[in-house]
Amino acid sequence: MSGFTLIELLVVVSIISLLIAILMPSLRKAREQVRATVCLANVRHVVLGFRLYAEDFGVIPGTYWQGPIDLDWSGRNNATYLADPDQYDHPMETSVLRRYISSVDAIFECPTAKRDANTFFDYTVIIRMAGASPDLRWYMTYIGRPARPAGSLRRFDALPFLIEEDSVFYNQGVDDGSWANNDQITDRHNHGGNLGYLDGSAGRFISPKGSQANAEEPEDLTAHDLFLWAKGRHFDLASSNANEFGWVNDPE
Repeated sequence: MSGFTLIELLVVVSIISLLIAILMPSLRKAREQVRATVCLANVRHVVLGFRLYAEDFGVIPGTYWQGPIDLDWSGRNNATYLADPDQYDHPMETSVLRRYISSVDAIFECPTAKRDANTFFDYTVIIRMAGASPDLRWYMTYIGRPARPAGSLRRFDALPFLIEEDSVFYNQGVDDGSWANNDQITDRHNHGGNLGYLDGSAGRFISPKGSQANAEEPEDLTAHDLFLWAKGRHFDLASSNANEFGWVNDPE
């Protein structure tokens, strides 16, 4: 009985290696697509939780500033959580959204980021959208070219409020559950990140960014580059204060 020669075995191994090399990029791309799909499903799940809460209370819950009265949506700054954090596996267990969202630990983890930025969540809420009514008729714009803002305003199809935040800027080390100031939107999913909208929808958004992933550049879109348009005026969304819960419903 004849067997394979060494040369034949080497040819087979070479062919297999070549096929693996050809297929690996496609497999990596397919795997990342699955992760992006799961991430988007997470965002939709969270948005649904906000919507269900709003059906009962008329508005969505708060952000960082509303923590002391236990209205911080993420639970991270709620007085109940801060009083004894070791009692909870996740700060969301103290959130008013808890009964509207299942799997509170896993649901806030993008499978690509794996919460490497902070321990608790990859998604945050635009700080000035705290207390928003789900039927707002305002609209929101962003600067399409932050380095050259003149004439580059673009309009979102709906009002975004839930942001898949960039891991470096500044979800890393600032785990307050709010999107504000110089925070950015991630580009981890084929140059885009997932957003949740007040009307209940969600989708991928490609945020303007510079060429250097780990450096802040004038081309990067931040919270300062988003504007709420209401009553014939535009309002900055990058900062808030403890008295502004529901401000977005009647901005002044």
